[in-house]
Amino acid sequence: MANLEFKIKPERRQAMLSIREPHYKGNGIVEREEVARVPVFVWPMPTSGGLFVVEHQDGTAQRVQPDSLTFLGSKELFGQYSWEEE
Repeated sequence: MANLEFKIKPERRQAMLSIREPHYKGNGIVEREEVARVPVFVWPMPTSGGLFVVEHQDGTAQRVQPDSLTFLGSKELFGQYSWEEE
């Protein structure tokens, strides 16, 4: 009997990742201000710490907070965003 090899690739969802940087106010309060949005693919299950693993267009991956993601419902909507660097 031949050995069979299976590769399982989980379904990833399309989303936009909000890139936020600290913004300091005069009274010392730090707020995080959105400076960009980039398209990513999101792996289906969060980590044990509640973070989601996202894959960028260049193949790199990172863990992000769920509130940084906006999921896109359709391929057509996702296609409206540019994958090109500005």
